[in-house]
Amino acid sequence: MLKLVIFPVIFFFLNTSSLLIEENQNRNDLSGKKEIYLIKQYWHTAIVIEKNDIDPEILPEVKYFNDFSLLDFGWGDEEFYQYSGFDSGLAVKALFYSTPSTLRVEGIGISKDTYFDISDIVVRILVTQEQLNKIVDFISSTVYRNDSGSPVILSAQGLGRIIFFRANGNYHLFNTCNTWLASCLASAGINIEDNVILTEQLFKEAAKVGDVIKAE
Repeated sequence: MLKLVIFPVIFFFLNTSSLLIEENQNRNDLSGKKEIYLIKQYWHTAIVIEKNDIDPEILPEVKYFNDFSLLDFGWGDEEFYQYSGFDSGLAVKALFYSTPSTLRVEGIGISKDTYFDISDIVVRILVTQEQLNKIVDFISSTVYRNDSGSPVILSAQGLGRIIFFRANGNYHLFNTCNTWLASCLASAGINIEDNVILTEQLFKEAAKVGDVIKAE
Protein backbone atom coordinates (compact mmCIF):
# COMPACT_ATOMS: atom_id res chain seq x y z
CA MET A 1 0.00 0.00 0.00
CA LEU A 2 2.84 2.40 0.85
CA LYS A 3 4.41 1.86 -2.58
CA LEU A 4 1.07 2.54 -4.26
CA VAL A 5 1.06 5.94 -2.57
CA ILE A 6 4.73 6.88 -2.79
CA PHE A 7 5.46 6.02 -6.43
CA PRO A 8 2.79 8.34 -7.91
CA VAL A 9 4.05 11.12 -5.62
CA ILE A 10 7.64 10.58 -6.82
CA PHE A 11 6.51 10.62 -10.46
CA PHE A 12 4.46 13.77 -9.89
CA PHE A 13 7.37 15.72 -8.45
CA LEU A 14 10.04 14.42 -10.83
CA ASN A 15 8.12 14.31 -14.08
CA THR A 16 5.27 16.82 -14.03
CA SER A 17 4.39 18.08 -17.51
CA SER A 18 4.09 21.78 -18.14
CA LEU A 19 1.24 21.64 -20.70
CA LEU A 20 2.61 24.71 -22.44
CA ILE A 21 1.31 25.94 -25.78
CA GLU A 22 3.95 26.81 -28.36
CA GLU A 23 3.56 30.41 -29.42
CA ASN A 24 5.59 33.31 -30.73
CA GLN A 25 5.63 35.90 -27.99
CA ASN A 26 7.34 38.54 -30.13
CA ARG A 27 10.51 38.63 -28.08
CA ASN A 28 12.75 38.36 -31.12
CA ASP A 29 14.77 41.56 -30.79
CA LEU A 30 18.25 40.06 -30.39
CA SER A 31 20.13 43.36 -30.44
CA GLY A 32 22.57 43.34 -27.56
CA LYS A 33 20.95 40.23 -26.08
CA LYS A 34 22.17 36.75 -25.27
CA GLU A 35 20.08 33.61 -25.57
CA ILE A 36 19.67 31.14 -22.74
CA TYR A 37 17.32 28.17 -22.65
CA LEU A 38 15.36 26.21 -20.08
CA ILE A 39 14.92 22.60 -21.13
CA LYS A 40 13.19 19.49 -19.83
CA GLN A 41 14.23 15.97 -20.74
CA TYR A 42 12.13 13.41 -18.90
CA TRP A 43 12.70 14.46 -15.24
CA HIS A 44 15.89 16.41 -15.98
CA THR A 45 15.41 20.20 -16.08
CA ALA A 46 18.29 22.53 -16.81
CA ILE A 47 19.51 25.86 -18.08
CA VAL A 48 21.48 25.74 -21.33
CA ILE A 49 24.04 28.42 -22.20
CA GLU A 50 26.54 28.94 -25.00
CA LYS A 51 29.99 28.26 -23.57
CA ASN A 52 31.51 31.30 -25.31
CA ASP A 53 29.01 33.52 -23.49
CA ILE A 54 30.28 32.36 -20.08
CA ASP A 55 33.00 34.38 -18.38
CA PRO A 56 35.58 31.87 -17.07
CA GLU A 57 36.59 34.40 -14.44
CA ILE A 58 33.12 33.97 -12.95
CA LEU A 59 32.80 30.22 -13.50
CA PRO A 60 36.27 28.64 -13.73
CA GLU A 61 34.76 25.16 -14.11
CA VAL A 62 34.04 25.82 -17.79
CA LYS A 63 37.68 24.84 -18.38
CA TYR A 64 36.59 21.20 -18.12
CA PHE A 65 34.41 21.61 -21.23
CA ASN A 66 36.72 23.13 -23.82
CA ASP A 67 35.56 20.67 -26.47
CA PHE A 68 31.95 21.81 -26.29
CA SER A 69 30.14 24.93 -27.44
CA LEU A 70 26.97 24.43 -25.41
CA LEU A 71 26.64 23.65 -21.69
CA ASP A 72 23.69 22.22 -19.76
CA PHE A 73 23.47 23.06 -16.02
CA GLY A 74 21.14 21.39 -13.53
CA TRP A 75 20.95 20.71 -9.80
CA GLY A 76 19.77 17.66 -7.91
CA ASP A 77 20.19 15.20 -5.10
CA GLU A 78 23.78 13.99 -4.91
CA GLU A 79 22.96 10.25 -5.04
CA PHE A 80 19.83 10.15 -7.17
CA TYR A 81 21.17 12.50 -9.85
CA GLN A 82 24.32 10.45 -10.38
CA TYR A 83 22.45 7.15 -10.60
CA SER A 84 22.21 6.13 -14.25
CA GLY A 85 18.79 4.49 -13.99
CA PHE A 86 15.83 5.00 -11.66
CA ASP A 87 16.07 3.90 -8.04
CA SER A 88 12.84 4.36 -6.07
CA GLY A 89 14.67 4.27 -2.74
CA LEU A 90 16.98 7.10 -3.79
CA ALA A 91 14.01 9.03 -5.18
CA VAL A 92 12.15 8.77 -1.87
CA LYS A 93 15.25 9.86 0.01
CA ALA A 94 15.81 12.79 -2.37
CA LEU A 95 12.29 14.12 -2.01
CA PHE A 96 11.45 13.46 1.61
CA TYR A 97 14.80 14.08 3.30
CA SER A 98 17.22 16.99 3.20
CA THR A 99 20.16 15.54 1.29
CA PRO A 100 23.50 16.75 -0.12
CA SER A 101 23.22 18.27 -3.58
CA THR A 102 25.19 18.29 -6.80
CA LEU A 103 25.57 20.57 -9.79
CA ARG A 104 25.45 18.54 -12.99
CA VAL A 105 27.18 20.10 -15.99
CA GLU A 106 26.96 18.49 -19.41
CA GLY A 107 28.91 19.46 -22.48
CA ILE A 108 26.61 19.13 -25.49
CA GLY A 109 28.37 17.41 -28.37
CA ILE A 110 25.55 17.74 -30.90
CA SER A 111 24.00 20.78 -32.55
CA LYS A 112 21.66 23.00 -30.60
CA ASP A 113 18.74 22.10 -32.88
CA THR A 114 19.36 18.38 -32.47
CA TYR A 115 19.61 18.74 -28.68
CA PHE A 116 16.33 20.59 -28.58
CA ASP A 117 14.73 17.95 -30.81
CA ILE A 118 15.43 15.32 -28.14
CA SER A 119 14.14 17.60 -25.37
CA ASP A 120 10.53 17.56 -24.21
CA ILE A 121 10.25 21.30 -23.51
CA VAL A 122 12.43 24.23 -24.60
CA VAL A 123 11.93 27.88 -23.62
CA ARG A 124 14.23 30.59 -24.93
CA ILE A 125 14.87 33.65 -22.77
CA LEU A 126 16.72 36.74 -23.97
CA VAL A 127 18.99 38.41 -21.42
CA THR A 128 21.53 41.21 -21.36
CA GLN A 129 25.21 40.48 -20.81
CA GLU A 130 24.86 41.84 -17.27
CA GLN A 131 21.97 39.49 -16.57
CA LEU A 132 23.89 36.58 -18.04
CA ASN A 133 26.86 37.34 -15.81
CA LYS A 134 24.53 37.30 -12.79
CA ILE A 135 23.13 33.94 -13.88
CA VAL A 136 26.64 32.53 -14.26
CA ASP A 137 27.59 34.03 -10.90
CA PHE A 138 24.62 32.26 -9.31
CA ILE A 139 25.72 28.96 -10.85
CA SER A 140 29.26 29.56 -9.61
CA SER A 141 28.03 30.34 -6.09
CA THR A 142 26.44 26.90 -5.85
CA VAL A 143 29.73 25.09 -6.58
CA TYR A 144 31.34 23.82 -3.39
CA ARG A 145 35.04 24.65 -3.42
CA ASN A 146 37.66 23.48 -0.93
CA ASP A 147 40.11 25.68 0.96
CA SER A 148 42.34 25.93 -2.10
CA GLY A 149 39.43 27.12 -4.21
CA SER A 150 39.14 23.91 -6.23
CA PRO A 151 35.77 22.26 -6.92
CA VAL A 152 35.05 18.76 -5.65
CA ILE A 153 34.22 16.45 -8.55
CA LEU A 154 31.91 13.67 -7.39
CA SER A 155 31.94 11.73 -10.64
CA ALA A 156 32.27 12.00 -14.40
CA GLN A 157 30.06 10.18 -16.90
CA GLY A 158 29.70 9.92 -20.64
CA LEU A 159 33.48 9.82 -21.19
CA GLY A 160 33.87 13.05 -19.23
CA ARG A 161 31.10 14.86 -21.10
CA ILE A 162 29.05 15.03 -17.88
CA ILE A 163 30.60 16.13 -14.59
CA PHE A 164 28.90 16.16 -11.21
CA PHE A 165 30.28 18.79 -8.84
CA ARG A 166 29.55 18.89 -5.13
CA ALA A 167 27.15 21.77 -4.56
CA ASN A 168 26.36 24.08 -1.69
CA GLY A 169 22.93 23.66 -0.15
CA ASN A 170 20.66 20.68 0.32
CA TYR A 171 18.07 19.10 -1.93
CA HIS A 172 14.60 18.35 -0.55
CA LEU A 173 10.90 18.52 -1.37
CA PHE A 174 10.81 22.31 -1.13
CA ASN A 175 14.17 22.94 -2.78
CA THR A 176 14.11 20.95 -6.00
CA CYS A 177 15.97 21.31 -9.28
CA ASN A 178 13.13 23.56 -10.41
CA THR A 179 13.54 25.81 -7.36
CA TRP A 180 17.25 26.20 -8.10
CA LEU A 181 16.58 27.09 -11.72
CA ALA A 182 13.92 29.66 -10.82
CA SER A 183 16.22 31.21 -8.23
CA CYS A 184 18.99 31.32 -10.81
CA LEU A 185 16.83 33.35 -13.19
CA ALA A 186 15.45 35.58 -10.43
CA SER A 187 18.99 36.38 -9.29
CA ALA A 188 19.48 38.18 -12.62
CA GLY A 189 16.41 40.35 -12.13
CA ILE A 190 14.25 38.28 -14.46
CA ASN A 191 10.61 38.64 -13.46
CA ILE A 192 9.95 35.06 -12.39
CA GLU A 193 8.59 33.56 -9.18
CA ASP A 194 11.44 31.76 -7.43
CA ASN A 195 9.42 29.73 -4.94
CA VAL A 196 8.47 27.04 -7.47
CA ILE A 197 8.72 23.34 -6.75
CA LEU A 198 7.23 21.57 -9.74
CA THR A 199 8.36 21.44 -13.35
CA GLU A 200 4.94 22.71 -14.40
CA GLN A 201 5.37 25.83 -12.24
CA LEU A 202 8.86 26.52 -13.54
CA PHE A 203 7.97 26.38 -17.22
CA LYS A 204 4.77 28.35 -16.83
CA GLU A 205 6.83 31.07 -15.18
CA ALA A 206 9.49 30.83 -17.90
CA ALA A 207 6.85 31.12 -20.63
CA LYS A 208 5.86 34.50 -19.22
CA VAL A 209 9.33 35.95 -19.92
CA GLY A 210 10.50 33.81 -22.84
CA ASP A 211 9.54 32.11 -26.07
CA VAL A 212 8.22 28.55 -25.98
CA ILE A 213 10.18 26.83 -28.73
CA LYS A 214 8.93 23.35 -27.97
CA ALA A 215 6.24 21.98 -25.67
CA GLU A 216 4.90 18.57 -24.82
